[in-house]
Amino acid sequence: MDRAGGWIGLNARHYVRGMATPRTPPLVPRELDVARAARHVGRALLRRCPNCGGGKLFSRWLLMAPHCRRCYLKTDRGEHDYFLGSFTINFIVAELMICIGAVVGIVATWPNVPWDLLKWSLMVLVILTPMFFYPFAKTLWLAVDLTFRPLTLKDLEGHGENLPRE
Repeated sequence: MDRAGGWIGLNARHYVRGMATPRTPPLVPRELDVARAARHVGRALLRRCPNCGGGKLFSRWLLMAPHCRRCYLKTDRGEHDYFLGSFTINFIVAELMICIGAVVGIVATWPNVPWDLLKWSLMVLVILTPMFFYPFAKTLWLAVDLTFRPLTLKDLEGHGENLPRE
């Protein structure tokens, strides 16, 4: 601290009061930035590219493009088994829908639960839910992966490092 009782240094935010050494603010890694993760997930729930928000990642309901047309992000990120994570997300959502449907059906009709109707309606639910949720699971997995493994040049389609080596 100087004689007037003020801060030492040009930028007072980065200096501890009374010391001339810079104080380093705690850094939050990009992977733990909640706003960034929420942005990725929000874009994914709209079936858009989690990286840039560009649309048309799907040409049909179940057919995903190999890369984003806007930012050229490869949707498989260069791994042959990349979408095992989206399979897992889709499976978990389908199982949760069965559990929620069963609980709602039992509670709504208690004490005279129509077990056959409940069984057949849950069978229909278990077949239709994965087909409906499939594109959302793929984009959600891409968003989760982009959050924890940030984008690099090799994840973009059309760059020299993606060409086969001669």
